[in-house]
Amino acid sequence: MPHLPDPEKIDTPSDADERCIVVAGPGTSLTIPGIIVSEVVMGLAASSRVRRIEVDLGIHPTMGLHRAPSLSAAHDVALRFSTQRHRAPRDAQARKKALRQWIGPDAKMALAYAWPGIDNDWIRDFLQVSKTAGVQTVVLCASLPPSRRARAVSLVDTLRGADRVVVGDIGEASELVAAIGPGGPEVQTHRALSLVGRRRRTGPQQFTAFLPRDGIEPFSALLAAFDAIPDSQVDNYSLHVITRYEGSVAKRIVAKSYHARHVQLFGDDMTKDDLRQLCDTSSAIGMADPQLDSRAFTTAVNCGVATVVLASSKAAPAVGRGYVGGLIADGGRPAFTWRWRMRSDSTIWVSQAPTHGKN
Repeated sequence: MPHLPDPEKIDTPSDADERCIVVAGPGTSLTIPGIIVSEVVMGLAASSRVRRIEVDLGIHPTMGLHRAPSLSAAHDVALRFSTQRHRAPRDAQARKKALRQWIGPDAKMALAYAWPGIDNDWIRDFLQVSKTAGVQTVVLCASLPPSRRARAVSLVDTLRGADRVVVGDIGEASELVAAIGPGGPEVQTHRALSLVGRRRRTGPQQFTAFLPRDGIEPFSALLAAFDAIPDSQVDNYSLHVITRYEGSVAKRIVAKSYHARHVQLFGDDMTKDDLRQLCDTSSAIGMADPQLDSRAFTTAVNCGVATVVLASSKAAPAVGRGYVGGLIADGGRPAFTWRWRMRSDSTIWVSQAPTHGKN
């Protein structure tokens, strides 16, 4: 049977030669897979030469995966690292020919990123070309919420050709080992590849919003969006608003809101432990114009909670680099307002929330 190492352990080559690491995976920065590949490339480029191959096989590569731009994509990676970039042809024969040109004796590792549920057929050719060139092969496979299509084991025939496979969940790793059988690749786990969310909570899903001092306009827009939740669903949600305010204006806004009994307002200073506990109990965090050294954002990142930054200025905040769980929303658009649908621990953001709560 293939060896299953301890969780969280993933080895990297120790040689310091000038050979490069070839990284292939979805290329568009408008999808979560593409953003994750960008982060992998950036991490490797800090210590090795990297050659990136962008693979987008569909006519509409963002279909079903589109999200707001990640905070990690809000800065120009090219300013920090010099990485070779190639876009793989969509035609299978032309793509295989191009891979032979890009994966050769100057490569010390060939790494592919797989996202179960989308087209991963290109990985077979990628592994075959790499093995022919004598290059060690690794497949990083995202561990997604339970689904027959979105599981690493659904790619077992493809993953069997790798030297090493890394997934994000120990249960999925064991399942993959059993499916591959003897003589297959080494299977490892690393929690960075797990996108199944954090531990499941009981009770209402909590959303926490950090708003600027006396920010009446974003505060009113937030509550209007929360009021748009249908009566039949609102018991599944709670809203915590953290903002410094003077007088009774903020309290009156809450009192007049349609779902006032599901809203809590906090105006006191918070310690590091307070912020940590708040992030641990929240399914998602929203922030309007945070400071560049925001303690709240840093805590949210450390807790791994999905975070949305509502930025009204043209310059994107510096916070969030390297964190794919952060999204930027344009607060300068007149049509923009807060709205969300929570599904388990995930958050989907859209614009134009209605202003009533009975639909």
